[in-house]
Amino acid sequence: MKYILLIGVFLVPILVFAQPNRLMAPFESLTGDVYEYALAGGLTNPQFSEIDLDGDGDQDLVYFDRVGFAIVPFLNGGTANTVDYTFAPEYAYRFPKVEHWMLLRDYNCDNLEDLFAYKYDNLTGRVSITVYKASRDAQNKIQFSLAKNSIEYTLKGQTQGYNLFNSSADLPGIDDIDGDGDMDILNFNSSGGYIEMFRNESQENGWGCDSLNYVLYDNCWGRMYESGVTEAISLSPRIDSCAAYPNWNPARNARHAGSTILSLDMDNDGVKEVVLGDLSFSNLNLLSNGGNIDTAHLTAQETFFPMNSISADIEIFPAAFYVDVNNDGAKDLVAAPNILGNSKNLENWYYKNTGTANFPVFTYQESQFLVDEMIDLGTGAAPTFWDYNGDGLLDILVGNYNKYVSLAIQGCYLSLYENIGTATQPAYRLVDEDFANMKQYNLRRLVPTLADMDGDNDQDLLLGDEDGFLIYMMNQGTSVSPSFPSLIPNYSGIDVGQHATPQFVDVNRDGKIDLLIGERNGNTNYYENIGTATAPSFSSTATSETFGFIDAKLPGFSEGNSAPQLIDINGEYHLFMGNESGEIWQYTDIDNNLLGTFTRLNTAIDSIDEGEESILSIANINNDGQFEFLIGNKRGGLGLYTEYIVSSVDLVSTSENSFVIAPNPTSGAMKIEFAKFINKNVLLQVTNMLGQVVLSKEVWLEQTIDLNLQKVPTGTYILSVETDTERYISKLIKQ
Repeated sequence: MKYILLIGVFLVPILVFAQPNRLMAPFESLTGDVYEYALAGGLTNPQFSEIDLDGDGDQDLVYFDRVGFAIVPFLNGGTANTVDYTFAPEYAYRFPKVEHWMLLRDYNCDNLEDLFAYKYDNLTGRVSITVYKASRDAQNKIQFSLAKNSIEYTLKGQTQGYNLFNSSADLPGIDDIDGDGDMDILNFNSSGGYIEMFRNESQENGWGCDSLNYVLYDNCWGRMYESGVTEAISLSPRIDSCAAYPNWNPARNARHAGSTILSLDMDNDGVKEVVLGDLSFSNLNLLSNGGNIDTAHLTAQETFFPMNSISADIEIFPAAFYVDVNNDGAKDLVAAPNILGNSKNLENWYYKNTGTANFPVFTYQESQFLVDEMIDLGTGAAPTFWDYNGDGLLDILVGNYNKYVSLAIQGCYLSLYENIGTATQPAYRLVDEDFANMKQYNLRRLVPTLADMDGDNDQDLLLGDEDGFLIYMMNQGTSVSPSFPSLIPNYSGIDVGQHATPQFVDVNRDGKIDLLIGERNGNTNYYENIGTATAPSFSSTATSETFGFIDAKLPGFSEGNSAPQLIDINGEYHLFMGNESGEIWQYTDIDNNLLGTFTRLNTAIDSIDEGEESILSIANINNDGQFEFLIGNKRGGLGLYTEYIVSSVDLVSTSENSFVIAPNPTSGAMKIEFAKFINKNVLLQVTNMLGQVVLSKEVWLEQTIDLNLQKVPTGTYILSVETDTERYISKLIKQ
């Protein structure tokens, strides 16, 4: 059978791979403790929500990380009075792709938390809030479908709709503020300072709670003003006053750039207090509500909340979340930094509710909730497999971007994980968290690669850095006891601009190690070894700055951060490319075509999503004939996958026929139209990125056919149209 893959109007060859599966190899700390969530991928700016993922009646935990836009799910074992979570990455694929923030809230009263998220419209440039409705599939698992592409609101007594603006840096409060059962929104004004309440009038209009009809109800909710000048909030002395009241003159600043809102009832009086975080400070501020259901009036503040325990001190810009962590029926408080950069990237504060569900009291438990059970190198992770001690087992060396210590100290280093398992069952232990003593140099973004550069049968080390340069470190030890006491900066005068991501590999198969180097701009640079196998030499000018003519920078991204890995599969080179988007791309047509254009394949590798800035290493680490893919991400964590080739499919460069899908993306109804008549029975199938068939039917096809995906969850799918002689394949997006 001939296979034809269509993306837009282009015909691309396809290679069929088995579905990639995670390999949950055990990892241990320096002290020998086993990490419970080792390969969860790290945690930097998490936003926590609860939802029953698997329909077992227990509220599971999901966090969305603002860094990398990753969704990380945990199933709740439900043991009473116990933190009882299991990492469940298979549920991440059930969520739509969203950016900047995500909160799960039940807006339609069906006891399933729906999804509210930041929305940027590429066509109009409008920024708003989007909503996806949760439901259950035939296996009782959670799924989502688009309910509201972009929330609008009206003014009181008017019908004109306006875009509900939400800053990408903020985190709004989404809760039933007025006690009528539907979801209202608390959001800082676009100029900052004041909180606006957008009341959902679904109940007021007699529609129950299953609609999203918002009115700007109060443009000075709580009668407060957040200046960003001090930790304290300016509170109005009167419930009927805002900025116009002559005796209230709050300190004002220029437009304030970021705030977070958590609403909760601290004293069971039916009105909501708020916990605020501010871009300028490290504290949480609890504001007590002395008003009523109709009009909020924030009358007191606990500026360094919670003062009954260890006050939150989260450097910097904290966000708070209200979830039942320990299965005691009383929601607890979790807080984490809300911005990447000048904030600690291993903080996640957990306060146990030692009061009751109606009268919460939050008592400090720890500042590294969940993350202390993960491999997390701070920001960024760049792994490479390497048998550092010559025992025949592949170990792991990982560089990072930085681990925040202070503004002056960024904590960039190499970590070494020794394989303490067997040839068929790898297991890893951290044996050196400052390999080669790299911390002393105070560098940023180290990406390692190794090869025997001088013919002495041991592996030498090359590092790419943030500024686009290379650092060479000769192994002055042995193959079983390596030593790297010194470094040579600016190796060979090579400068690729920024974010050098190197790989030592014999690109042209002449027996000499060459260099591939990815960079921030998204292209890949090829440097041919013009020296010898034991005395390599590289020109400072690349042999090719456009290796494979691959641009890793996707539309809408300011960076590409190409991360090449060239490997031999059955005598043929394949190039796997990590990038800023977090995707992994695969290419062939490389041998005897080094200065030409490579061919991208569509494989199950495409479904891997570890979050932004993927950097990978590929090897067979358990002697099963399959390749393992170790992938680092921007959050500072790792993911490990196993993969193998099932069969090759004939490459097709031209076809006698082709089809188009319109619209694509689609919200449900779509039309498939072929350029020429088919006039055959065909099998139509829609498959999700987990390899599961979600729609299948046999129909007679002349030239066009209508298809309805209304009941299919949002996501990316593969559509195939199969005749007795051909199979046509295209990517399909359901919104």
